[in-house]
Amino acid sequence: MTFDPDTMTFLLLVLFGAAGAYFIGYAMDGVMQQDGFGVLMNSVILIAGGIIGFRASKLVHLPFDSVTTTSVLIVAGGFFSLAVLAVFKGIFRRLGY
Repeated sequence: MTFDPDTMTFLLLVLFGAAGAYFIGYAMDGVMQQDGFGVLMNSVILIAGGIIGFRASKLVHLPFDSVTTTSVLIVAGGFFSLAVLAVFKGIFRRLGY
């Protein structure tokens, strides 16, 4: 089963996704403190990572194509991108850059 929404449903999903990314970015800013990027940049990184995860779900060609698998890859892509960039920032900050 694939997910092919109409325009209004798609815009509502984008709105809820952006609002969710903002709240998660706010929470991650409190958790990561100095290694974080700020609330807005955390949100942007989560959204960009989600887009990368969505593109990866279309390129990987998993044996089961479902909305659940795509959703898991979107969330995993967002958190993975935030984690990788935070690790790089922490390494560079501790090296004095």
